[in-house]
Parts: sequence; structure tokens; C-alpha cells
Amino acid sequence: MTDEGARVARLMNVADAAVAEFERQGVAEVLANLKFDPMELARAVIKAADGDVVQFPGPRGRRGH
Repeated sequence: MTDEGARVARLMNVADAAVAEFERQGVAEVLANLKFDPMELARAVIKAADGDVVQFPGPRGRRGH
């Protein structure tokens, strides 16, 4: 398998796991209706697992919490 193939396979495995967990919790349909993109979540998870800093946007105007 090429590096690109391995990268895509890893991305799909993480996205599939996230969707399976959303289904287990009963929120998959709601997230789909909200246009949630599991691929973006999978990219962030992989980035964090690889030791990169993942920035999460928080509420605007709040500090120190």
C-alpha cells in the first residue's frame, strides 16, 4: 500500500469509528441533519494522535476558562 493509500485508509477507519459511535449514542441522524462532517473530525483526531496541536474555536469573548 502506498503512503497515500495508507493515509486515506487511516482517515476512513477513524471516520467510520466516529460514525459508529454516533450511531451507538443515537445522535448520528441529528448530526447528519446539521451537516456535521465526520471527515473533519477524523482529520483532527489523527492530527492530535500524531502529536500536533489541534486548535478548537471556542465561544467568542470568553477568557480564562
